[in-house]
Amino acid sequence: MLDQTNLLHSLVVNYTLNDNKVDSFVPFILETIANYQLLDTEKVGQEAGSAEQGSVHKWCTRINSLLQSKVSGAKWAGISFVKISIQQSETLFIQNLQSWSSALLTLLTRPESTLILSDVILTLSNIFGKTINKPELQREVTSQQLPRFNTTLLNLSENQELLPTIFDALSQSCIQFPTIFRPFVENTQKLCLGVLDGTFDYESSVVQSAANCLASITNTGGKTNSLVHWKSISLRLIGSLNFLLDRLFDTIDEEKHASNNLPQFEFPSVSDDYIIAFPILFSRFQCLCECIISLVSLPTSIPVHVPMNQFLDFLCRVYNVCDGSFIVNKDKNEFYTLMLGVPSLYVHSNKVLSSLIICAGEYFTRHLRLISDIILKLLDQSKDKWLLRNSTYRLTSLCIQKYGIGFVHFVSSPLLASIIDDIRIKQKPQRDVLTDVISNTGKKGGKNKKRKITNSDELINSGIQEFNNVNVDVQISALEVLKTLLMVDGSSIPYNIRSTIDNIILSRILAPFSQLTNSSITTRNESDIQLKLYECLLALIVAPSAFQPTILPHALRIFSSGLKAQPRQVIHLFCMNYLIIILKAYAFNAFIIMINSCNYLVPRH
Repeated sequence: MLDQTNLLHSLVVNYTLNDNKVDSFVPFILETIANYQLLDTEKVGQEAGSAEQGSVHKWCTRINSLLQSKVSGAKWAGISFVKISIQQSETLFIQNLQSWSSALLTLLTRPESTLILSDVILTLSNIFGKTINKPELQREVTSQQLPRFNTTLLNLSENQELLPTIFDALSQSCIQFPTIFRPFVENTQKLCLGVLDGTFDYESSVVQSAANCLASITNTGGKTNSLVHWKSISLRLIGSLNFLLDRLFDTIDEEKHASNNLPQFEFPSVSDDYIIAFPILFSRFQCLCECIISLVSLPTSIPVHVPMNQFLDFLCRVYNVCDGSFIVNKDKNEFYTLMLGVPSLYVHSNKVLSSLIICAGEYFTRHLRLISDIILKLLDQSKDKWLLRNSTYRLTSLCIQKYGIGFVHFVSSPLLASIIDDIRIKQKPQRDVLTDVISNTGKKGGKNKKRKITNSDELINSGIQEFNNVNVDVQISALEVLKTLLMVDGSSIPYNIRSTIDNIILSRILAPFSQLTNSSITTRNESDIQLKLYECLLALIVAPSAFQPTILPHALRIFSSGLKAQPRQVIHLFCMNYLIIILKAYAFNAFIIMINSCNYLVPRH
């Protein structure tokens, strides 16, 4: 059996002594330590002799030397060795906590590379987090080192590349040690708001981390009571959004002007020129919506009061604005510029509404008529706006799952009409190419006429062609809504609509995907859409209509054929699992159908 003492000694002597080359050996060293658990002192137990202790001591001493090295690669190696040491050995963590945390904090105050600073921040956050259930270590190390760590993080905030890591570390520090973090709440909040002012893209990691950090310090509580602090921050976010909308909707004659009596956060003022101001305001709206989503989504230490009435008023104010809104006597070009960003306002309002439904869905039970009207309005206005349509379908699916038949009753018919329009196979009209070509070339020379008529591509493709030009994500979302609706209230769908849905699902499954799209990259799209179609087919079987013949024979043949779809592993597994369920649920009928159709399976496409 290999002596682990010799293995660790060999690693230290052969691969860590040269500061200029140690970084190239880090992957090999870490893999070896992980494979043999060389630092697991608890595994060695009480029988560890002086040799074992000596090897571990050399390892720790070498780490300290690497952390103090002038070579960047050596410092990075030392940080990596600290991480695996505290991961494998609780003893090493306790014995070296003071020295390693001090050395890492010293590195954090020096002008190091972003890579090293990011690694140091992550390692220190991990180190302090491991002291949560150790009061003695908290008293001797964390209570002294963590304030210095938080201060250093705030000082490093000018480095934009580090901001996501800084926000995550501050958020973790606030959640794990709220008492120690309390003096830093105000400065951290200012730092978060500085990122959420619209200067960064809302999808960037820095905005997401800033929103989560602001939500964390709000949920944990500031210098006041947590309940009061949480409500105060949420109202100020709504107030800031309303103030922002006052400027955006300056050309709109709103039916009920929303006087902004709520407190708000101070953000930099924007230009009076709407051409310059609107992009910043749209971006700020998106960022603040992300912050609200994080605020209502993250857990709180105590129950809090969500100002639902104020949230609903804000959302209705956004949804009431459209291209048909009344315009005041101002520059119409400003109104048209506003319309450019209205779909984005809708999309992010949908996200906020979805978060509120998940957080406090019972509140909206009394407003189902209002929500259904909003959704139907968005579906009507988003026929050519794929991002908005996809967002609206996702919101619709959530509402159906949350409120069931009570919500479906308000939206069923127009919703099904929209879904059918988005998933159906359309056909290009047939035209007589030969007649067109002859009529267009009748006055030209025979040579040109012959060339035109014998254009084989034109003649072959001139017939009726099947296609679907709806965005793939919209089709997937529409099919998801259809599946959910069928599972909730499929039996009440009228006969003619149900028959149309059955025909569309069956024809889409049987039609080669290449006929339905002009995209050359169809593998992922084909697989995703086909899977949703199979799920809808299963829903049609589970919720059969009482007014039409069952589609069970067709479904059995399709699921049986799906077993042959080897390249599509997801569809193959789906068909295999649910074919068994169908056969058990409809044992007798399925057996007869399978016997009658054993020689007739749907051809694989």
